[in-house]
Amino acid sequence: MKVAIIGAGAVGGLLAARLGATEAEVTLVARPNAASAIRRNGLTMVTPLNRVARLTPRVTDDSLSLGPQDLVFLCVKAHALRGTIDTLTPLLGPETAIVPMVNGIPWWYPHRQPDPLADLPLASVDPDGLLWRTIDPDRVVGATSFVAVEGDGPCRIRHVSDQRFVFGDAGGRDNPAVDRIVTLFGQAGFQPAKTADIRQAIWVKLWGNLAFNPLSVLTGSTLGRLCNDPGTRETGRAMMLEAKAVAEKLGVVFTTSVDERIAMAAGVGDFKTSMLQDYEAGRRLELDAILGSVIELAERCGVDVPMLRAVLAMVDLRARERREAA
Repeated sequence: MKVAIIGAGAVGGLLAARLGATEAEVTLVARPNAASAIRRNGLTMVTPLNRVARLTPRVTDDSLSLGPQDLVFLCVKAHALRGTIDTLTPLLGPETAIVPMVNGIPWWYPHRQPDPLADLPLASVDPDGLLWRTIDPDRVVGATSFVAVEGDGPCRIRHVSDQRFVFGDAGGRDNPAVDRIVTLFGQAGFQPAKTADIRQAIWVKLWGNLAFNPLSVLTGSTLGRLCNDPGTRETGRAMMLEAKAVAEKLGVVFTTSVDERIAMAAGVGDFKTSMLQDYEAGRRLELDAILGSVIELAERCGVDVPMLRAVLAMVDLRARERREAA
């Protein structure tokens, strides 16, 4: 099985390290500078047990050299997906499955859905429909990850906790590619699961992200602190309840309560959210995919979400002020 991983960040690095230990032919596709650094220094991974492993994954900055792949994982931020199209295209054969490992509501979410989605692209995550037109949603295997992983310096990643991934066909079909992915991730030592309703799994992950990622930027606090402080916990809870009302309008059934989901997040402990890591590094925040998309869906469904709007406005201003000060 030929597998390409586009993006050499924390998630891409983790997949390259772990999937590369299986029998699959795995290649990490990175930008030239990152590819050169990984060739020179390898990739160092710190495990949840604080064990340190130095690995030498196969890496390239030229996707044309690889040819068609069986699986392609897109491990970039949601707003960077447009920049992967030229890299992705040479990797596609007739049966290639594309697996976007992104936070928030993905661009393909309206695919094969009834009104008010009805195959209408989401302006918040795909403003001109470019992703919808150029990446066939029927190729997509939806994915969501519950692992906590972070960059820990050049060519170094720290896997903080959890091993869980959930996969499902974007169109809700019985897709053999999903079974191949679940098997591959199991061989890599992860805890993968297959679902017939990947959108429900996306909402469970997003439920925590849309509340505590933005709040972490506003407060500078870790996930555990936010979940355990009475004030921020209640603010996050209110945001989650608004999002739940939107999801239920779209037919999503939650089998986990708000408080159970907060407890899951609290269990990660003193971990900086990916959004706080991006803010501190001066990178663009995933606000459109994590909050803007939910607000757009709320508008389509006729659901009022004042807390989500207020928090988005505050975090957006904070991010703009940081950019202007840089």
